[in-house]
Amino acid sequence: MSKVLRSPPGNSVHQVSSENDITNLDPDIPLSYVSKRMKRPRQEDQEENNNSSLLTKEELLTILTQWKKDQDVVLNRLSVDIAELKEQNSSIKSSSMEVEKSIQFISKQYEEMKIKLLNMEQERKENLSYIASLENQIEDLQKRSKSAVVEVRNLPVSTQQNRSETQQDLCDLMQKTCGTINVDITKSDIKDIYRIKNKTGSTIVVTELTSVLSKNKILDGVKEYNKINPHSKLSTTSIGLPGPRVPIYITESLTNKDRKLFGQARDTAKISGFKFCWTNRGRIYMRQSEGGPRIEIKTEENLKALKKA
Repeated sequence: MSKVLRSPPGNSVHQVSSENDITNLDPDIPLSYVSKRMKRPRQEDQEENNNSSLLTKEELLTILTQWKKDQDVVLNRLSVDIAELKEQNSSIKSSSMEVEKSIQFISKQYEEMKIKLLNMEQERKENLSYIASLENQIEDLQKRSKSAVVEVRNLPVSTQQNRSETQQDLCDLMQKTCGTINVDITKSDIKDIYRIKNKTGSTIVVTELTSVLSKNKILDGVKEYNKINPHSKLSTTSIGLPGPRVPIYITESLTNKDRKLFGQARDTAKISGFKFCWTNRGRIYMRQSEGGPRIEIKTEENLKALKKA
């Protein structure tokens, strides 16, 4: 048994008093001697903490489960979208192949049409060339048919009572006119004669002769007569017809093409200052002044060149 040492008697014990309220302590006194009482946690607090921890895990599990569901939904949607995209891609590829086939077909058709158009253009050129050749041949035939024909303008209609003008009347007028210009023409020299109306309403006596020589004799005779009688050229008065004096013009008959070109040549002569414009043996000529070179007009391009000059 251990021995307990006691205070010797006679020693006085000092009582130490403590302040219950530590807020009343002097702030200058250090508190190093004050110790904190360690308190053991209660069983109820531990259970409460454990319960809080368990609730947090359940909530986290719930959140994770919901998140997984949401992710599954998103993934399902993505899978559906990807499947649709694959289907669309397949459809686009199929459409692209169809479009490519269509383009190839159209391209083939285009090449075939291009070849056809080129062939048609070549045929058109050949046809135009052939038509031009035929027109030239027809023009030559018309010129030959008119090579012995003269046209007399302003020859008045024979005034006979109770009957119309006959070819005999026209032959008599034509012979009288030729006699005035000192050209001997018999009825046997006249193959055909008739009167026509032109666009202005006046008449033209068309005389078809039996030879080109007879035609040239008449044209040369008119030219010579007018040259000798510059102030009284051939007219109705010259051949002894009653009424006012009307000039008579005798020209060779032209084809429709040459007639049109001759009209354009006369208009060009007036505009460009050419003094002479005439026809000779079916050809059209122009001359700028007396004694100047004569210019043959074959096409409208010749007239355009004269206008530019």
